[in-house]
Amino acid sequence: MVKFKEEKISIINKDSRIEGQLHCKGHLVIEGTIEGSIDGESILTEKDSHITAKVHAQSLTIAGFIKGDIEAYTLTILKTAKIESQVRCHRLIIDEGGISNGSVKFLSSDQSP
Repeated sequence: MVKFKEEKISIINKDSRIEGQLHCKGHLVIEGTIEGSIDGESILTEKDSHITAKVHAQSLTIAGFIKGDIEAYTLTILKTAKIESQVRCHRLIIDEGGISNGSVKFLSSDQSP
């Protein structure tokens, strides 16, 4: 019998639209539209995603559009990303071409995002 390692992966596909509060454990991939708030461990937004929300995550990788407050331990802004946000994070990575409009506050090791 073959045993597979259990991975918690949730996907919001490109034809989906969510309004309200989204809480997710494990990995969350967002291709669609979300309005409200998102709380997760590891979040990846795809190139055509559109998010207007407060986002809280341990790891947040953005390839699409986000407008709203962002709190993350590690924030990665990819070259296709555009964010209009007030950001609080410990670690920030921005690919050449990624657009960030707003402010960034770096947190010390004793502050949680």
